[in-house]
Amino acid sequence: MDRSICESEPAPDAADLADRGAIERLFVVDNPEFVRAAYRFLLGREADETGRANYVNQLARGASRLVVLGRLRMSQEGRRAAVPVAGLKAVVAVTAADRLLRRAGLGAVALRAGRYADRLYARYVIRRSLLAWRGRFENTVGVVLRHGQQVEQLSRRLTDMHEELVPRPVVSPETIDAYYLAFEDANRGSRDSVLAKLAIYNDWLATCVPHAEGLTHQIVDIGCGRGEWLSYARQNGRDAIGIDVNRVMVDACIAQGLNVRCTDALTYLRSLPTGSVAAVTGFHIIEHLPFDYLFALVQESYRVLVEGGSVLFETPNPENVLVGSHTFYHDFTHRNPVTPSAIWFLLKYHRFEAIDIIRSSPYPEEAKVPGNDPLTERVNGHLCGPQDFAVLGRKQSAAGVQA
Repeated sequence: MDRSICESEPAPDAADLADRGAIERLFVVDNPEFVRAAYRFLLGREADETGRANYVNQLARGASRLVVLGRLRMSQEGRRAAVPVAGLKAVVAVTAADRLLRRAGLGAVALRAGRYADRLYARYVIRRSLLAWRGRFENTVGVVLRHGQQVEQLSRRLTDMHEELVPRPVVSPETIDAYYLAFEDANRGSRDSVLAKLAIYNDWLATCVPHAEGLTHQIVDIGCGRGEWLSYARQNGRDAIGIDVNRVMVDACIAQGLNVRCTDALTYLRSLPTGSVAAVTGFHIIEHLPFDYLFALVQESYRVLVEGGSVLFETPNPENVLVGSHTFYHDFTHRNPVTPSAIWFLLKYHRFEAIDIIRSSPYPEEAKVPGNDPLTERVNGHLCGPQDFAVLGRKQSAAGVQA
């Protein structure tokens, strides 16, 4: 195929417009750039400071750009360079008329006449540009017509490649949402058992979630799922809103009378004012997220928190070998385990203070290897230790994180 179909000319920089012989393009830049480019085109050099300041001041007082071009072109230096200018006779005539009017004491008339001449020249430029583009368009159409069959074949091939590379979904998002709720019901535990586990955060809820006035929300729970944490917060007298993209789970929460929105967590956080939330929480959500999204989520969480506000993110604990190598992958939507050290540093990087790790949900005693020797205890620690951990962090207030 003709390369002209696929390649386009890059847009010119304002400083080199004149270098390409299109002096009419100078009329689209600001006054300092206009003077600089006019010097380069007409005199072949950079503008000296005195000349640049002189012409910029004239233009600022309403002088005609055509007159400035004419003065440069008709100077001794400009005559020696003899650069061809589109519509040179008109430029010379306008410049001469401007000089005569000023000598006659009609400076105001000269300014109005110059501005009128600029408008006429602009129309002339537009007409030249349209004619040039018309020629290029007709040439392109001719090329396309000559190679129309090749274009059609290429288009069909690209369509085929797209269908090959981007498989169509075989089930609807709603079907997956319903499956995930059933998966949670079967594997996460009963509602009562989850509520019982949340009691380990009583102290955090009482001491690290400030009761500030005028907040949009006290708690924003991202990936709220079936709503256990929302219910727990409500039982403890806290205002909380849940965010989830799973419509089936959102509907289940609404049926319980919980305040839930079906939207993307990052989009929702970005809609909130700075310093408008006492806490941001997320239970078993960060292991589902790509790193750039998690990075932005932590960043936005810090922004929306009130001074002294807190974050709490709970996730499967890969320090437990069975969790990190086996049970973590029961959930098809998990991306990768998140280590305590990694999420601790991510919070530290985003200026959170008083960062702490709470480990929870160890395997029952009957699952451990019998024995009290150091090796057995170490094995049990790796295989039967806490299955979850939470990272906590606070946004420092003017009086410190204790405020």
